[in-house]
Amino acid sequence: MKIKIVLKAWLPKLWDGEKERWIEVAEGATCEEALESQGIFHKEIPRFGFVSLNGKRVLIDGILHDGDEMNVYPRMNGG
Repeated sequence: MKIKIVLKAWLPKLWDGEKERWIEVAEGATCEEALESQGIFHKEIPRFGFVSLNGKRVLIDGILHDGDEMNVYPRMNGG
């Protein structure tokens, strides 16, 4: 199945400036598995924030479905 990953704020530097891409993932894949398949290991990113699926914040182990859009955000700073 295909999903779209969109990197927000400074995260596109992880893909040499590329902000989004469509990828193929296996049925039942998680957000974490999809990111890792693209070279993004959230535990290794010091200021990793959260992911959302189709505009709703989810846990990193959220299950993906065909056509989902996953947005990836860094931790927000400020007040």
